[in-house]
Amino acid sequence: MEKVLVISTGGTILSADRGDGVLPDAGAARSVLSKAEEILNAKGCRCEICQMFGCAGVDSSDVSPAEWLALSKKINEEAERGVKKFLVVHGTDTMAYTAAWLSLTAPAGVSVVLTGSQRTPDAPDFDGEENLRGAAKSLSSGKSGVFLHFAGKDYAGAFVHKENSSALAAYVATGRGTLPRAWKNTALGVVDWCEAAARMELIQLHPAALPLFSPRKIIILEGYGAGNMPRRVRAALCEAFAPCAEKPAIIAASSCAQGKKSPSFYGGVGIAGLAAENFSVFNQGSYSLEFLIALSYFSLSADAEEPEKILSLYLEKY
Repeated sequence: MEKVLVISTGGTILSADRGDGVLPDAGAARSVLSKAEEILNAKGCRCEICQMFGCAGVDSSDVSPAEWLALSKKINEEAERGVKKFLVVHGTDTMAYTAAWLSLTAPAGVSVVLTGSQRTPDAPDFDGEENLRGAAKSLSSGKSGVFLHFAGKDYAGAFVHKENSSALAAYVATGRGTLPRAWKNTALGVVDWCEAAARMELIQLHPAALPLFSPRKIIILEGYGAGNMPRRVRAALCEAFAPCAEKPAIIAASSCAQGKKSPSFYGGVGIAGLAAENFSVFNQGSYSLEFLIALSYFSLSADAEEPEKILSLYLEKY
């Protein structure tokens, strides 16, 4: 029987309301993980449970790069021991971020499927068991890579976004493309995760936006449509970094989850125009915003001084 390592992290799927709101719950976790083992055994798999963050796990709102690093370290170590299939039980709020991170760090040749639920196990419309069955089917398909399974669909880990806070079909695909190359996790964790995170920033642009720009290595500009920004914000950005010998890398992103971005299409407002001001500008393409955040952190962790080397492996540069 082929071994599947079930990595339990927490989330709604392992939670219950005991009077203080929905919280990770050890009893709910035991019941759901037992069901996961039963489902995988029926698929002819030998199952091992790893409760990464305690018996109940954590709410996924509390997941940080520290948990990302722990997960990728565990998967890489187990893969070196011969394990090829991993089921990650995760909360939905940050599952797309973790899927993006594992797309960057899981070793080649393994299959990693993340799933969770929108409802708690005691809800009449609990969707966790069906999602576990779908994830088990995905693991049995023989395809390798990192996927998020939800509501009957598999999503590539670098191209998935949580679109709906309450519907059972919570996720959408942002696009499609070649999955990112695999990297050895041993290259990561050299820089303290808070230090690396402090060198990047996501700035959301909107009609009333007046951002204050601070020294960063990477700035993700979440603009409009094809990847556009207000002219006044462009002027403020150029002014803020005019005295700097080293300018941040700019990732041109969009508030639109789906569709390939074209930040050079519009003159004047296209974020790609910053390349003429000596900024290194990268295009989001059809990757999810979650992937851009994971990639930025990954790039800074692997090469704190020249993260652009890694960004350029994944993103088109202007």
